[in-house]
Amino acid sequence: MTTYQPADSKHADIWKPFTSDPTTGVSLLTIDGKLLYINDQATRVFFEAPSDPATLIGKSLSELGFPEKWVQERLDLFEQMHETGRSILLRTVWNGKQQFSWMSPIVSEDDCDQKEVLVITRRIPATEEAKYFIEGEHEVVKSNLIWLGELGVLTPRELEVLALLGQGKSIKEIAAYLFRSVKTIENHRESIGRKLKKTRGIDLACIAHVAGLSIDDSTRTRVLGEEVEEEEEE
Repeated sequence: MTTYQPADSKHADIWKPFTSDPTTGVSLLTIDGKLLYINDQATRVFFEAPSDPATLIGKSLSELGFPEKWVQERLDLFEQMHETGRSILLRTVWNGKQQFSWMSPIVSEDDCDQKEVLVITRRIPATEEAKYFIEGEHEVVKSNLIWLGELGVLTPRELEVLALLGQGKSIKEIAAYLFRSVKTIENHRESIGRKLKKTRGIDLACIAHVAGLSIDDSTRTRVLGEEVEEEEEE
């Protein structure tokens, strides 16, 4: 099996434009994590290097190289959805970018034991749209795991500072918020700039905006790369 297609032409006509949307990643998995379908956009969202969707079909999430903790978190959510019959909106920071996945349980009409999950994913920076998702009518499940990508070189405190820069706070405001001196926060910002090779504050704020970072992200478990120890503060 290389692709998933709806059984009848009517639904196939709906499926094609839906899965070809360049802003939306679409994947279909079994409840135990085997990939039945994935579109091009989803491969760009979930994989660091471009991948041919046809080479991924039929493999489990573990076989595809995802960290075991990350896989287990999703399998637990898949089970929960099929037990409750309710969809879940999952917020994750993956490869340094915030994304939201709308995950819905599907039960085959022909085989009640065939349980699947449809996952629709979009990368959304720290915008009003993201705020709506987080504060909207649907409960958002926030992943306990994080892959920071190029931001993985930052310490937990630096991530906090970067997140607050992305929210438009000044150095003085960040210092007051974190109960640190202005000099300490300035040192953190300079360190962040050196590590990310960005010297202007506006560039750092832009990075934080795309990442959609929150203060809580500094405490999430990093699933790829070494955990960075916190630096000593003055």
